[in-house]
Amino acid sequence: MGIDKPDVRFVIHHSMSKSMENYYQESGRAGRDDMKADCILYYGFGDIFRISSMVVMENVGQQKLYEMVSYCQNISKCRRVLMAQHFDGVWNSEACNKMCDNCCKDSAFERKNITEYCRDLVKILKQAEELNEKLTPLKLIDSWMGKGAAKLRVAGVVAPTLPREDLEKIIAHFLIQQYLKEDYSFTAYATISYLKIGPKANLLNNEAHAITMQVTKSTQNSFRAESSQTCHSEQGDKKMEEKNSGNFQKKAANMLQQSGSKNTGAKKRKIDDA
Repeated sequence: MGIDKPDVRFVIHHSMSKSMENYYQESGRAGRDDMKADCILYYGFGDIFRISSMVVMENVGQQKLYEMVSYCQNISKCRRVLMAQHFDGVWNSEACNKMCDNCCKDSAFERKNITEYCRDLVKILKQAEELNEKLTPLKLIDSWMGKGAAKLRVAGVVAPTLPREDLEKIIAHFLIQQYLKEDYSFTAYATISYLKIGPKANLLNNEAHAITMQVTKSTQNSFRAESSQTCHSEQGDKKMEEKNSGNFQKKAANMLQQSGSKNTGAKKRKIDDA
């Protein structure tokens, strides 16, 4: 970004970076004067495929993107631990002192079995392939929810009762776990991303095979994570080793709220540097 000012108070990503390396560098622009600084990341389902179509020709572009998606999807692990692990480092999560969005949440988590969801998506994709139809991520979700073109729906696939936002998270989880994969169509004006059956989908032929996903434990049968209180922290190191950020939904209306105030709209997660 070419910014070398010591008193940058916040860095806001309107969408996620294309790699952890880029994000590490970009978020590290804030708080170089050791004063309080905030790093905020707005992450949406559509970002995955928009950026993927941009990096498809890069050697490991898609792999790096999926690492970034995995970082955004994580709802429980300390952001600094995730960052350190990516760069083959070690970080003690207790030293975070509740300065990242995940550490400042007071939520319990559990693992949900989502294997049947994957089987339903594979059925939809198989039928689409037989019809010589290509499904974009949005068309796949619509078909799964019983919407869109009738020919793309599959008899016996019951529309899930979860919110669309949770279905997007599930599809992203299958994508980074390789049960689904992206395919591309190149035109003179754009690169279009489609979803197809991934290399690990054949594991579903084994009835004992299970796919799980960590979710926030709640009284309702939902994958929806609890909205956390916004967290503020102080930038304690001029180096970027301890830079972090969290993931926010793009629907959030108020980008900067004071600590302890009530969040609005979609789930907001604030990340701060220490």
